[in-house]
Amino acid sequence: MNLPVTNPIVRNVSLEMVDVNKLFLDLSDKKFDGYAYLTILGVCGFEEVVVVLSAGKINGIIFLMPQYEIELYGKEAILFGLNSFGSKQGILNIFGLTQDQIKLILLFNEKIKFPVVISNKSKKSIFEKVDYNPKIIETLLNDRITIEKTNKDILNDFNLNDLLK
Repeated sequence: MNLPVTNPIVRNVSLEMVDVNKLFLDLSDKKFDGYAYLTILGVCGFEEVVVVLSAGKINGIIFLMPQYEIELYGKEAILFGLNSFGSKQGILNIFGLTQDQIKLILLFNEKIKFPVVISNKSKKSIFEKVDYNPKIIETLLNDRITIEKTNKDILNDFNLNDLLK
């Protein structure tokens, strides 16, 4: 998907320097229109997250792991996207868009739609206690990662390790 990059708000900022909770609360308060693009080096490789915001609310999300050909959209992507924002090893970019651009993105990419309110009336954010959990990614990759077994491992599986002596 091609997204406009004409109005950068935040460019290549290390996630270590950002309080994600405060950032998204601020974007919500300011009724921000645009998207946040995050790239992290997770436990199993690079993870990319795109969060599309309209009037300060999340309206769409994409989670990608290109090296495993994983593309998740909308409801399927929210858990993994939030998990990535819990990392401290990433680069964040935020781009402002117009309402018309947001409408076009959502119109031509129906599968990314998943409306989420960032904070409730008591200012509790969905990003408040998000920490990166490698087990979440491992569950996603269970069927995609193959572990190479040595000859010794194979013989041990069949209790034939005496053959190695």
